[in-house]
Amino acid sequence: MSTLTIVQVSDKDASDFALELSHSKKDHDKFLKDYKPTISSLIYNDFNPDSDEYEPTEVSVVKSELKLIFKEANGKMTVALVSAEVEISFDDADQQERFEDKDWESEWIEPTICFKGSKDGDEIFLPYENNSLFTG
Repeated sequence: MSTLTIVQVSDKDASDFALELSHSKKDHDKFLKDYKPTISSLIYNDFNPDSDEYEPTEVSVVKSELKLIFKEANGKMTVALVSAEVEISFDDADQQERFEDKDWESEWIEPTICFKGSKDGDEIFLPYENNSLFTG
């Protein structure tokens, strides 16, 4: 397992990274009471030695602590991931070594924010797909 920090690397405002939620501002307090935010998985570019190319690869998140910003836009609430501390697990030791042993300081990632309700299966998944988040 590895622990990493997720940060925005951009000169844009956090609201530029906002993902739309399905509820309005008047229902937001109830939503925050009923759902806990986590990161369920993240995608990064892993080097595949067989093809000699980088490929998008999903890894599981064991634990996460998120810093989020909520705002209202067009009658709906939005959420933006500002930063997170994440513990991830890999399929095998080779994959973990490739992730950790790099010649550069940060890794591009696409996390999926998950809001988990109190009942099994009561989850809302919001994937980032804008290449704007990196390991810190």
